[in-house]
Amino acid sequence: MKGQKMAVYAAIAGILAGAAAIGGGLYAHSTQPVFGIPQFFGIYSDYLSGVHVLVGIGVIMVIGGLISFKWPSVGAIIVCLAAMIGLLYTYDRGEFRWTPLLYYWWGPWLLAWIAGIFAGYAAYKNVPQSNEKLADARHAEGRSA
Repeated sequence: MKGQKMAVYAAIAGILAGAAAIGGGLYAHSTQPVFGIPQFFGIYSDYLSGVHVLVGIGVIMVIGGLISFKWPSVGAIIVCLAAMIGLLYTYDRGEFRWTPLLYYWWGPWLLAWIAGIFAGYAAYKNVPQSNEKLADARHAEGRSA
């Protein structure tokens, strides 16, 4: 339970990253309903426009942030993986077409990075160091396994 505070921070940062992506997608939809080229590495679909990807990946980030309350490392992996997919999506646009996407993606990327840092620190605090004993049944009598 030593890293519980950092796990909560990781969860909050993950949820905020998802909320920033969803908010950016909704704002982009209100200003430019057809935002971005609807394709991702040669796959063309109406659901791959900039708005749909922002909202969809934002929902995945929120789910990852909620998972971080229970398992901080797993939740942060989900949040950061979604942010990396968003990064690939942004830079797949081609020369000079990805710069408008940076306006909507910088917040989710920054918050996902912070969520990963907090989750890593929570994992560091929860793993026993070399001079500490494990608090499980194998070491209850002082014997090592």
